[in-house]
Amino acid sequence: MPTDAPAWRLKSSLAGIAWPAVPDVRGGLVCSLLRQMESEQWLAPHEIAARQSVQLAQIVRHAARSVPWYRAHWPPGLVAQWSEGAPVRADDFARLPCLSRRELQAQFDQLQSSAVPSEHGSLADSSSSGSTGTPVRFRKTYLNQLIWEALTLRDHAWHGRDLLQTLCIIRRGEAAEADNWGVATRMFHTGPACLCPVSVDVEAQLVWLVQRAPGYLLTYPSLALQLATLALEQGVRLAGLREVRTFGEPLDAQVRQACHEAWGVPVNDTYSSEEFGYLAIRCPHSGHYHVQSENVLLEVLDDDGNACAPGACGRVVVSGLLNFAMPLIRYELGDMAEAGPPCPCGRGLPVLTRILGRTRNMLVTADGKRYWPTFGFRDSGATGIVQRQVVQSAPDQVQIRYVSADALSPDQEASLAAQVARRLPPGMRVEALRVAGIDRSASGKFEEFISLVAAPPS
Repeated sequence: MPTDAPAWRLKSSLAGIAWPAVPDVRGGLVCSLLRQMESEQWLAPHEIAARQSVQLAQIVRHAARSVPWYRAHWPPGLVAQWSEGAPVRADDFARLPCLSRRELQAQFDQLQSSAVPSEHGSLADSSSSGSTGTPVRFRKTYLNQLIWEALTLRDHAWHGRDLLQTLCIIRRGEAAEADNWGVATRMFHTGPACLCPVSVDVEAQLVWLVQRAPGYLLTYPSLALQLATLALEQGVRLAGLREVRTFGEPLDAQVRQACHEAWGVPVNDTYSSEEFGYLAIRCPHSGHYHVQSENVLLEVLDDDGNACAPGACGRVVVSGLLNFAMPLIRYELGDMAEAGPPCPCGRGLPVLTRILGRTRNMLVTADGKRYWPTFGFRDSGATGIVQRQVVQSAPDQVQIRYVSADALSPDQEASLAAQVARRLPPGMRVEALRVAGIDRSASGKFEEFISLVAAPPS
């Protein structure tokens, strides 16, 4: 259990027993997993990699024996060897084809295991939000839920959160009020949690936050930026706020700066997916992301399929280590990330320096090259812009869509276009267009840049 102040107060599951608290069986399992993870995170990187390779071999052999899709698509010789219990060598694993999102969508039945260990608990089907336009279904076990809960507690522990504070959440969903933070922390005494739908107007969201005086705010980075910008304009301080927690979108320095200026608080991020749960958690010391190696093997690969060196960006390919109901092996998540060197904090968990976002939203130049554009927007209130999005409609054409109470003058639009043009290759045509609103995706996420130009064939 975390030992740093503030202490977490364990809740007893037995009537008449308050101290020492006795958690229920599920709570005891989650606490045991957390204790093990918090101890072994300090192993050297090669020791963590060695333990992970043992678990990887377990899931790969299981997939070779019991999952029809892998038996049909993996090299027959490897399937036969692994089915008999042969070692899973790194070079053989690297030969396996990547599983695409569309294949997962189309092959739900063929990707299920026919021999799920009964000890892993009950099965549950779920689906992604479909923010890419390609929703997928997948199956998990009770064990996967326990791992998610333990990693949620790890995130709280790393950042020393006081569970007795009020947690405010702004995301997709229905408005809700609860007297606890949720299932992952049910074995502890916590403060209340409140949810405000992301569809509510931002000004109303800020009023809602003032009324509830949260210790912690959990929301999307783009919404945190809007709320902090509005709070600066209106002088709203949220005096009790200790931290902004973000998820679901790439987080940049602009969001951190705005939240610091508005409320004097840090911003901490997690990298996750519906298919796997936690992929990486922001380090409380370096600010980089630690891959959650107990849950996933995460590869960052270049265009040739080779592992990226620290400082290089590549596509994210993930293998779940613990889902024996529907093993997802070398699953191409559709994201880009930057590999990082070992962290100075001393944790041996692998490092991602940055999470860049979806590969489909890279700018495509006329010569077929792709890269990530950054614009460094900062709403000052002088222009009245409350939301903006850059859309690439052709290799040499982008449009700035903006929402404002009043239309910008031609000179203001020209200035905005020039600001964006400076961040783009020479020769790009940029125009500004005022729109009534910019919708979030079905999952509640917002994308600052969207490319409608097809990526060049690989």
